[in-house]
Amino acid sequence: MNKRAEPLLAIEDLRVTFPGQSTPVIDGLSLTLDRGEVLALVGESGSGKSMTALSLMRLLPAGGTIAGGRIRFDGEDVLSMSDRQMNHVRGGRMAMLFQQPQAMLDPTSRVSTQIAEPLRLHRGLGRRAAMQRVLDLLRDVGIPDPAVRARSFSHELSGGMAQRVMIAAALSGDPDMLIADEPTTALDVTVQAQILRLIDEERRKRNLGTLLITHDLAVVAALADRVAVMYAGRIVEEGPVKAVLEAPQHPYTQALMRCSLLLSDKGGHLLSIPGSGAHARELSCGCRFHPRCSAASKHGIESRCMGSEPALAADQDGHMTRCWAVQAEKETAA
Repeated sequence: MNKRAEPLLAIEDLRVTFPGQSTPVIDGLSLTLDRGEVLALVGESGSGKSMTALSLMRLLPAGGTIAGGRIRFDGEDVLSMSDRQMNHVRGGRMAMLFQQPQAMLDPTSRVSTQIAEPLRLHRGLGRRAAMQRVLDLLRDVGIPDPAVRARSFSHELSGGMAQRVMIAAALSGDPDMLIADEPTTALDVTVQAQILRLIDEERRKRNLGTLLITHDLAVVAALADRVAVMYAGRIVEEGPVKAVLEAPQHPYTQALMRCSLLLSDKGGHLLSIPGSGAHARELSCGCRFHPRCSAASKHGIESRCMGSEPALAADQDGHMTRCWAVQAEKETAA
């Protein structure tokens, strides 16, 4: 029997804290990502998705602290790396795409300079070789007249063009992993489809492990192999994308699915999840979603949901859910 290869990325029991907050913003997060795989991390704003990505890059905002857990990348302990080692990892072996590409580009530097920087820093190319590689990368990401665009400044680019430049810059260090944090949210629908197709093509060509952070379940269905649903710093459901999207088990995932389909009630109002997750982390015990959940009363298990939070429980297909109501349904069915 062949031993399964170690995943490209392994996060174990990660906890991230900020001063003045009684509970971690990321609390006991465990995830894995294989080479060539797309793992989608989904949830409402404030659930901890982007904070997870910044933790992997060790780029937390001021005051943020990784208070516990492990992050292993390609077999190495990220949290024990020196600053010099991390500078080699960032942009070289681990690259990131952001939601607002034009905000991330330097308005005072030409496109060529910004794409060439990782080439010279991480791959040791000289100026002439780096500039030739810049043109190749711009051509790869579908930018017409790459020599002309290479001399442009960011304000001369459209939103879609700027994101293509960011993709070229991210790929220039020849990374093993790509973190895409809402990479198409700021773009119109037609350009979104083009950028997503480009990301998927480059992922397949380069065998990139890809962490896709998004709130768009249509994007998840189109691109992801697995999906992890995050609520208030915790993973509440995880599994193969087909299993989770076609048969969501956690009440929060089910609510996200209803909202994503843009259904409306009889009065024509768009569906939303009642309540807010803003104070979910402040709960001293119990399931963090229970104040917004109707499943507990349906099964008569309110005291259990308010008293403790279950561990992620997996079925035979690796579909995992953190929910007392789901476990109650399985016990009844058995």
